[in-house]
Amino acid sequence: MLINSLFTCLSDSQLFAQEAQENIDNATIYINHKASTLEKTVDITGSLQRKLLKRLQRKEDKMLRKLAKQDSFLYKQYIQQHLTYDSIAAISRDTSRLPPTVGNNTIIDSLKGIQRFIQSQEGKLSASSASLKAVGISIPQSDQLNALQQKLNEQSNIDQLIQQHTNDLKQLAGSYNINGLQSIQKDVYYAREKIKAYKELADDPDEAEQKALEYLQGTEGFDKYLNSSSGNNAFGGLGNDASAADLQRLGYQTKSSVSDAIQQKLGDNLGAIQQQMSQQIQQYSDKLNGLKQKADALKAKADEVKQGITDVQGAKDKLKEVDAPDFKPNKEKGKPFWQRITTQYNFQTSRATVDGLKPAMLNLGANIGYKQTERLSFGVGLALNTGLGRDWQHLKLSYEGISLRAFADQLFIYGFSFQVGYERAFIPANRPYLVASTDPSINNPSNSNSDNALQQAFGGQQQTAYIGIMKRYRISNKLSGTFLAGYNILWHEEGQRSPWILRLGWEK
Repeated sequence: MLINSLFTCLSDSQLFAQEAQENIDNATIYINHKASTLEKTVDITGSLQRKLLKRLQRKEDKMLRKLAKQDSFLYKQYIQQHLTYDSIAAISRDTSRLPPTVGNNTIIDSLKGIQRFIQSQEGKLSASSASLKAVGISIPQSDQLNALQQKLNEQSNIDQLIQQHTNDLKQLAGSYNINGLQSIQKDVYYAREKIKAYKELADDPDEAEQKALEYLQGTEGFDKYLNSSSGNNAFGGLGNDASAADLQRLGYQTKSSVSDAIQQKLGDNLGAIQQQMSQQIQQYSDKLNGLKQKADALKAKADEVKQGITDVQGAKDKLKEVDAPDFKPNKEKGKPFWQRITTQYNFQTSRATVDGLKPAMLNLGANIGYKQTERLSFGVGLALNTGLGRDWQHLKLSYEGISLRAFADQLFIYGFSFQVGYERAFIPANRPYLVASTDPSINNPSNSNSDNALQQAFGGQQQTAYIGIMKRYRISNKLSGTFLAGYNILWHEEGQRSPWILRLGWEK
C-alpha cells in the first residue's frame, strides 16, 4: 500500500512538472514572437518618422524662401521660433536632449506579466527538467523590454514635437495663404496614419502567438499575469490576492497587528479608555451636526468648481480641434502599401459560334487592384482562355491563349461601381476564328522555324475595350462576391459573336 501511494505521488509530481513545462514553453513562444514583432514595428515606424522629417525639412526651407520674398514681417516672426523641423530632426538623432518621460505600452506590460508567469512556473520544476532555455532559447529580459519602451516613448515625443510645430505654423499663418503649408500638413497627417497602422498590426497576434495564447488562457491564474490592470504589481508584486500574513511580512500594517500593538501598550486599561472615547465621540457628533450647514455651503461651492472643470475640459477639447486637417483626407493614403492592394478572381464563359470555327470558351482570370482612394481603384490582370469544344456531345479541351488586362473601378453606391477596362488576348495564330488568320504567311507551316514558334503560339490577337457595371455582395467576413456586366465596344471590329461581357468572381 505504501509503495502504491509513493508511485501515485511520483506520477502526480511528474504530471505537475510536465504541465508547468508546457506552460513555460508556450509562454516563451508567445513572448519571443510578440517582442520580435514589436522590435520590427519600432524599427519601421522610426524609419518612417526619419523620412518624414527629411521631407518636412526640404519643404520648410522651400516655404521659407518664398515667404521671405512675399512677407518679410511674417518671415521674421517665423524665424524667431525656437522649434523647427530641422531642430526636431537633430533632437531625434540625439534623444538625450528629449525630456525624460514615463509611459506605458500595453503590449510591453503584458510581456512583463508573462515574464513573471514564467518565473512562477519555473519554481515548480526541478533543476533536471528540460526546457526551451536548455536548447538555447531564451526570453527577452526586463532591460530589453524597457529599452523597447524607451524607444516608443522617444518616438511619441518626436511625434508630439512635429505635431506641435505643424500647429504653430497653422496658427502663425492665420488668414495668410502660405504656399506649401497644406503640403506639409498632408505629409504629417499621412505619415502619422501609416505609423498608427503599423502599430495596430503589431497588436494582432500571428498564428504561433494565437495558438500559444489559446493554450495559456486555459491555465489557471494566467490572466492575472497577462492583464497589467488587474493589480498584479500591488503590494510589492504579491497582487490583489495577498494574504494578511504576506502583507505583514512585507511591513504593511494589518488590522490584527494594530490590535496586538494596542493591547500590548494599554493592557487592562483598554476598557476604560474605550468608554472615555465613546463619550468624546458623542460630544464630537453634536459638534458635527452644527457643521452640517457649513458642509452644505461647501458642497455648493464644490458644484461651482465642478462646473469650472467641465468648462476647462471643453476648452481642452477645442484645443484638440487644432489637430484636425484643413483638407479632406484620403484614408487609403495613410495605409501601408500592401493594405491598399486588392485581389480578385473571376471567370466567364461564351458559347461556340454557329459556323463551328470558334469553340465554347472558359476564361479564368486573376486581377490585382490598387486603391487610390476609398472609391477609386486601378488594376491589372491575367487570364487563361480554354476551349471546351462545340457542345456537350463534342467536348474538347484546347488552349486558346492568354489575356492581359487593365481596368479602373469607381464605386458609387450600395456596392455598385462603374468600371472601364481594356484587354488584349494573345491567341495561337492558326485559329480560324481570328480576323487576321487569313494571312497566308502565318498559317503556312513551311514558313515556320524556331524564330516564329512564339508567333505561332501567341501571334493572333484580339482586343476588348469595355464599359460596365460591377456589383459587390457579401459572402463572408473575408470574401465578397462580384458580378460584372459590360459592353465591348470593339466586338464587331474584332469579329466576336456578342458585345456583352458577364463575369462572376470573388475578392478579399
